[in-house]
Amino acid sequence: MARAATAAGNGLPLLDGGVPLLGHLAQFFRDPVSVLKRGYRSKGRLFAMNFMGQRMNVMLGPEHNRFFFEETDKLLSIRESMPFFLKMFSPEFYSFAEMDEYLRQRSIIMPRFKAASMKQYVPVMVEESLNLVERLGEEGEFDLIPTLGPVVMDIAAHSFMGREFHEKLGHEFFELFRDFSGGMEFVLPLWLPTPKMVKSQRAKRKLHAILQSWIDKRRAAPLDPPDFFQTMIETKYPDGRPVPDEIIRHLILLLVWAGHETTAGQVSWALADLLQNPDYQKVLRGEISSLLGGSDGRDLGWEQAVAMEKMDLALRETERLHPVAYMLSRKARADIERDGYVIRKGEFVLLAPSVSHRMEETFRNPDAYDPERFNPANPDAQIESNSLIGFGGGVHRCAGVNFARMEMKVLVAILLQNFDMELMDEVRPIAGASTYWPAQPCRVRYRRRKLDGSEAGADMAALARAAGCPAHT
Repeated sequence: MARAATAAGNGLPLLDGGVPLLGHLAQFFRDPVSVLKRGYRSKGRLFAMNFMGQRMNVMLGPEHNRFFFEETDKLLSIRESMPFFLKMFSPEFYSFAEMDEYLRQRSIIMPRFKAASMKQYVPVMVEESLNLVERLGEEGEFDLIPTLGPVVMDIAAHSFMGREFHEKLGHEFFELFRDFSGGMEFVLPLWLPTPKMVKSQRAKRKLHAILQSWIDKRRAAPLDPPDFFQTMIETKYPDGRPVPDEIIRHLILLLVWAGHETTAGQVSWALADLLQNPDYQKVLRGEISSLLGGSDGRDLGWEQAVAMEKMDLALRETERLHPVAYMLSRKARADIERDGYVIRKGEFVLLAPSVSHRMEETFRNPDAYDPERFNPANPDAQIESNSLIGFGGGVHRCAGVNFARMEMKVLVAILLQNFDMELMDEVRPIAGASTYWPAQPCRVRYRRRKLDGSEAGADMAALARAAGCPAHT
């Protein structure tokens, strides 16, 4: 149990192996997941690390995940745990605003990711995936992140900003976002004018200028019927007040930035997992064939995507094995008692999906690739609440998680339908404490499959109903 502490107590057990002055900082930033795993093996589900005198308290397992999400904005502060976010965006924006303002801003986004709105994005996802197929040609090699990352950005720019924006500014937008992402600084003071911070702030100013020019253009000549961007411009808060342009710009930047950082890595891991597990790849090929027949995927629609249940299981298993956000952070707003230990006010509290997702107490045979562990029809299904947290949880759970999963479904399905593929390099995570993507090079050799263009024999509406599509119930 956890509550605000009222008496003195011992802190969480400190991980061994720290060095004078730095503690565990240097070894953590060389290989954070190995340090977190060592803490779990030696100290259990609760332990602390020392980062130059700052205690970093780690909690592992579903029950601690639940506490972490339930106490965010109460005993735990998200605002104080990620100061770089304030510099990249704004102190009064989204998760870092006061709760009432956060909920107002979230209410702008959430309707855009409901089923009725999601349907309009699937054709965009298909179009950009097929553009990749066309660029790849008949056979060759590609590197996962450099190839799939731009496709993810293309889908986001096309979906959220519209076709014209994507066609005119897509490449420039992608390059600016790469510089903007450099603002994620976890160690050095944010006031230091390091090259990556200077580039990040310069990119931020350019991105805001570009977005404002397109807001002004759309106001002068509204798009009818409205797309995502037009709807965002015209939306109002629940109390009827107009949404300030600054908030609209920040929301668009957040959706594209967060989506690229997570989805580019997650879809790369998903494809790598399937290429290393040909038996389940065969299962997916059978599912895809039943839905698409012998087509290249250009007729893939909402119903087919929703009906890809096996693909859904595969993506969840990849999220479990390779969470791109390997760590989530908060700061204690008061002294907290947890299982007989005390976490002091001002100390960091961390979750580690990279470790929690591979705990034997939670997942049977945790290092094995087994998507069927998430199949609710399986008597041994492992779907405990708060056990899978790759996209966060609670009120601050990733707003675009359904968009990301749909995007990954479409892209992976079209690649599997069109190409036979094999990995050329050992798959390993990127070194250091950055976003947990596959390290480069991680090349894939491919050859175009021969498709006969036949139609699928499946009843799409029936499959969608069986998969729980709200539009077909």
